[in-house]
Amino acid sequence: MSLQPPDRPEPEELRELKLICMRNLLSATEERVYFKDLMSRFLFVSQGWIDAYAPGRSAEELMGKTDFDVFSSQHAAAAFADEQRIIRTGEPIAGLVERETYSGRADAWVSTTKMPLLDTHGQIIGTFGISRDVTAQIRAEQALAQQTEELSAQNDQLRELDRLKDEFIGLVSHELRTPLTSIIGYIALLRDERSKGLNADHFAEVIERNAQRLLRLVGDLLFLSRIQSGQLAMELRGTDLAAIAADTVTEMRPEAQRKNISLVLSSDDAPTFAADPTRIAQLLGNLISNAVKFTPEGGRIEVSVRTDGDHAVLAVTDTGIGIPATDQERIFERFFRSASATRQVIPGTGLGLTITRAIVDAHHGSITVDSQEGKGATFTVRLPLLAVPAGPEHGAGGAVSQDE
Repeated sequence: MSLQPPDRPEPEELRELKLICMRNLLSATEERVYFKDLMSRFLFVSQGWIDAYAPGRSAEELMGKTDFDVFSSQHAAAAFADEQRIIRTGEPIAGLVERETYSGRADAWVSTTKMPLLDTHGQIIGTFGISRDVTAQIRAEQALAQQTEELSAQNDQLRELDRLKDEFIGLVSHELRTPLTSIIGYIALLRDERSKGLNADHFAEVIERNAQRLLRLVGDLLFLSRIQSGQLAMELRGTDLAAIAADTVTEMRPEAQRKNISLVLSSDDAPTFAADPTRIAQLLGNLISNAVKFTPEGGRIEVSVRTDGDHAVLAVTDTGIGIPATDQERIFERFFRSASATRQVIPGTGLGLTITRAIVDAHHGSITVDSQEGKGATFTVRLPLLAVPAGPEHGAGGAVSQDE
């Protein structure tokens, strides 16, 4: 059998057969395939290419035309530049993944490959390319990346929760140990025969004060549990904010006097409005207690009540150590302790302000802080003046239960 010389022209029948095979392949494939000459004019295009970019037109109609007859000038110019660079250098563009701009879908992606088109002698006579819709693959990769990111964030949260748990256990243990040690010590003194004749009332006062401290801690923990479980209930009834402020200041004054802190109240007349008076007293007590804790001896704390339009405004201002600017966004987080509190070994669990904000939120109000380190702080609570429901079931002093 003799071999055909390499420079002998290909038989016409074979060339025609190849063209038929190529046309059938291009008309059947869903891949977006094109062939172009040296001037970037279309020689052949697949049916998949037509469906994607030139629906309603035929392959014969597109032969001899360029991208400028199909696409925008900007897109066509970029494609022409790519093809002429391939023709000039012989270097292909392989697997370029880019957003598809002609599919009508904003989230469509394609992978494009462009190659030099060679004749039987290896000479470049044009370019050909194929693009594949890889939207499903990109979406899967994006979903996997998002899941990975979410898992990473969840792991970070778990690590943070674990850290907070350890910190919480340490803080609560300290907060429990201190008053318990004091209570046990003073009980021992009362039982000691050598203590007879000493001021037993003073011993009892210290024991009661520390017992109350324990009771507040347990109450705070129970309150936090209700917040987390979504079982915080508000008993809304007619509330006199000025009266609550006066009572709370009176109750907190002994605590302030132990540090020689001046605790004063300035109050304007405020209308009675719907709120939970017990919770309002609790939030104000937390703010005053916090102010006493962070105000050095001989300082001053001012509590003010006023109205501003359709809101009651409650403010607590102290001359304490202040709050660093970097901590002010986090002070309402549970268990958070400011750097200054930690540095000066000021006791606390970091729950008071968390509880305070929860009460404010339950009343659809707001709480803000204005502070400079070393120059004190002002906490301002704004509560909407909600009308007290009137009716046979709950008159002016009636209660309305509101679960949060």
